[in-house]
Amino acid sequence: MSVAQCGELVRLIGQYPFTGIGRRIIEKANVKVSDLAGEGFRGIVEGALNMLNTLIKEGEGAKLSLNAEDAPMVRYIAYALAASMDRRVWRRIADSESKVFSRGVESISRVSGVSLECIKGLFNELGLRVIGVGELASTVARRVGGVQGQVLMLKPFLYAMPIWDYLRNSPRNDPNWVLGTRPIIHGYVLLTQHDAYRVLEEAVENRVMAMINRFNANIDLFTPLINSVRDRLKAIEGASPQVRHRPSVRVAPRGDPPCVTAVLNELKAGGNPSHMARFTLATYLLHKCVAEGKEREECVEEALEPFKHAADYNEKIARYQVEHLAGLRGGKKFYIPPSCQELNSLGLCPTNLGCGVKNPIQFIRGSAKVEGQDDHWSSM
Repeated sequence: MSVAQCGELVRLIGQYPFTGIGRRIIEKANVKVSDLAGEGFRGIVEGALNMLNTLIKEGEGAKLSLNAEDAPMVRYIAYALAASMDRRVWRRIADSESKVFSRGVESISRVSGVSLECIKGLFNELGLRVIGVGELASTVARRVGGVQGQVLMLKPFLYAMPIWDYLRNSPRNDPNWVLGTRPIIHGYVLLTQHDAYRVLEEAVENRVMAMINRFNANIDLFTPLINSVRDRLKAIEGASPQVRHRPSVRVAPRGDPPCVTAVLNELKAGGNPSHMARFTLATYLLHKCVAEGKEREECVEEALEPFKHAADYNEKIARYQVEHLAGLRGGKKFYIPPSCQELNSLGLCPTNLGCGVKNPIQFIRGSAKVEGQDDHWSSM
């Protein structure tokens, strides 16, 4: 990737220690792990602590102000410190970092534009391959002849990615990203610009998680550094929604449908279930709570608890949505979960319609039969 052609993008990429450019910057500094707890790195360590505090508190809306020259080392130390924290915090840190990275790429693209060659270089820095649809069209035309125009007509797709790279870095548990829903030509998945940036987010999140995992496996190397800031780390960790809030109800109560249990387990692990998975869980928990004789306002609190484990948890947004589903806002309609048939079509039924019911709500003791409905709110 040419610095002259992709200057701003190169500077952005160089701020991340898991990219080729970032790694070379850190290697050139020739810093020993034993030096990190020393006086000479106090400013860098302080920057890493502030970065973790921002990522954990602000989540996907985090805005970081890092000196470009110090950024790769600040992040390197931040990930090492994060490795000593509760594992539930790791995903929030990684998710927040991915959003910061994606916003940076989008900002550069919006202000000064980014050429195809720069985009290819960007993906390459993350270990991914992407080509333009025009390049794919030319390749296909050379192989089979006469289809270049057909490929170019597949707007609004701009890029193409090998299937394996796509599968490793596309959003998990989201039916919109299932391979069968995507146009595929000669082993390449076509992507819009929005798709490409979303895959970048997943790639960054995966690489942050991989670094934190590696540091955790070698945590003894960083013991002096961690001990020097242990009190600060505990305070930062305690501010995380994933750690601060403990479920007041059982995470996977006996008798819940498998689809609900699967979403609960994913949230508990710090994952990011799809919108429909979250909608299903929230509406099910609300009805289960009401069936126990509790007021809807109280049920909103119980339904919110599992979502506090989500990497992208936002208290204000989540509360508004759950209150809406409970009929306390908007049209005052009390929503019910999607039918089992619909959940199965979206890949959200672990048993492939093997539960013997038509709707998850029928698992609730004393609930009425559900003959069919379309009462779901797609924006959840």
